[in-house]
Amino acid sequence: MRLVEFRRFLDDDNALRVRFELERGRILKFMVQLECRFGDNAGWVPVVRYDTAHGFAHCDKLHPYEVATKTEMPTCDYNEALTIAMHDLVNNWHTYRRRYVQWLKQR
Repeated sequence: MRLVEFRRFLDDDNALRVRFELERGRILKFMVQLECRFGDNAGWVPVVRYDTAHGFAHCDKLHPYEVATKTEMPTCDYNEALTIAMHDLVNNWHTYRRRYVQWLKQR
């Protein structure tokens, strides 16, 4: 088994944190998380996370003041699920960030 971990920066304040376990070309489990910074000296905040933490591939839309929304992914193939997750976060991170900023303003 091989553990792969890396960060992919989308710009200075937005990045993906990626971790997966691989055996013979097959993903055993994974986590892909969009992390954003919301201010000059702010730390990284998880905004959206795809993972297999509960034994199935799902997406957690994280909210600053409420419980995360969990949505099961439409595939049981973790290789496919990881590809879908990466594609979604790379292509839609602007939208997820804007939504999170709106939620932050609600308080």
